[in-house]
Amino acid sequence: HSGEMVLILGGSGAGKTTFMNAVMGYEKAKGTIRYGETDIYSEYEKMKYEIGFVPQDILLRENDTVYDTLYNSAQMKLTDHPEIWEDRVKKVLEMVSLSHVQDSLVKSVSGGEKKRVSAGVELIADPSLFFLDEPDSGLDAYSATELMENLRRIADMGKIVMVISHSPDRAAELFDKVVILAKSRVDNSGHLAFYGSVEETKKFFGADTLEGVVGKINSRDADIEGYINRWNSLGRRQ
Repeated sequence: HSGEMVLILGGSGAGKTTFMNAVMGYEKAKGTIRYGETDIYSEYEKMKYEIGFVPQDILLRENDTVYDTLYNSAQMKLTDHPEIWEDRVKKVLEMVSLSHVQDSLVKSVSGGEKKRVSAGVELIADPSLFFLDEPDSGLDAYSATELMENLRRIADMGKIVMVISHSPDRAAELFDKVVILAKSRVDNSGHLAFYGSVEETKKFFGADTLEGVVGKINSRDADIEGYINRWNSLGRRQ
């Protein structure tokens, strides 16, 4: 739902990035993806402006300032509205807590700040759907938590925020829902193994932490098919 922050977890090769790409319409699946009543695939030309995506790699010009980076994004994404560029940049700088380094070169800011610049570049267009693929990768615990807290505030503005992470317990309390993907040994493909709140996820897998959940579906003797079938049965009853 709008206003929710969703964590995507899964075992190795379970298709986390593929799943995210399919939901965004970047790699179309054999199915239907809807945002409310809108079919994202059939109305992609309209919906692509509602989608923000931050990939794993940082793709920024190192010798531009943080402010100029966001301003250039405004010029590209808000071409027809030059009168709002400056105000939008200032607002986004506040949203991602970067006002204090706006005049610094991108290459001189911290890793966590660079990740937030990448997020800011996408937020300039005020997307309704915001996807991030391992935004906390390579960050220390403090920087990763700070980044997730910023994403929580963005979700609270009425947006859907979906995040792939390999360190889920650093900010588990900030997420509303968890998507668990598991790789079937039968067809060698990723399947939905659970969807629910953080506490419901841990209870379903009998784990004390989210990293414990990932450990269970990654272990060599994991009953992957059992998890998938149990969730399919539960999902039908719901």
